[in-house]
Amino acid sequence: MNHLQLPIPEYRRKGFSLLGDAFALFFKHGLPILFFVAIVAVPVEAIKNYYYYDPASGNGIFDSISRWDNVVGLFFLSAITPMIVHYILGQMTDTKAGIKPSLLWGMRKWLRMIMYSFLQNVIIFAGVIMLVVPGLIFAVWLMLMPIFVSAQDTSRSNPLQECREMARGRFFTFAGYALGGYAAIVLVGMLTGFATYLIPSDSWITATIMDVWIDWFSELITVVFLLVFLQVKTEARDLSLEAADLAE
Repeated sequence: MNHLQLPIPEYRRKGFSLLGDAFALFFKHGLPILFFVAIVAVPVEAIKNYYYYDPASGNGIFDSISRWDNVVGLFFLSAITPMIVHYILGQMTDTKAGIKPSLLWGMRKWLRMIMYSFLQNVIIFAGVIMLVVPGLIFAVWLMLMPIFVSAQDTSRSNPLQECREMARGRFFTFAGYALGGYAAIVLVGMLTGFATYLIPSDSWITATIMDVWIDWFSELITVVFLLVFLQVKTEARDLSLEAADLAE
């Protein structure tokens, strides 16, 4: 293993057990995950809302500057994923990665995350423009790309090809995991939206707090996809060992 690749522990659970594990891992390590999110999201979300948030626009606390959210997500929040992946893998192995090494790992992977996230979005958008259905197919094929780029040495492998191979024969399984993870995020987003009506003052500060809250809980999908990635890698490793045993 080189310095650009993380250890890949065995993980064999599937279905609802995998989703349950993801929820448990997320909340067990909720504070470190919140720290990773906050150290990146608080300044950029605050700057975004300070200059562009307009409570009088009537579009709501999440939609008023939504055109800037994709920019923030691509160029800044993408650094959070490798931090979380590094930290969680450290907790699942003997390395016990701390906060500082995970932050450094995220910074090291930042530019690659921007590049591959942009490529992923372009491919999915092109698929949607083609006829919508290809966009959904591409989204499932490439859903593990952020995890792959976070955990693997992309200088020695092609993330596009590798992610498509991992999704081969698992399209509906992958789609189910994505739906389960995103459904929880959407539900929390809706509840948070309702909660904003109880806030007496609507300003860039409250908008920033709500944005960071959603940014934090949205990282649940990172944990879900990480466990899916580990499960697929473990399955592939088992098949390789079986093939080697048969060859002998």
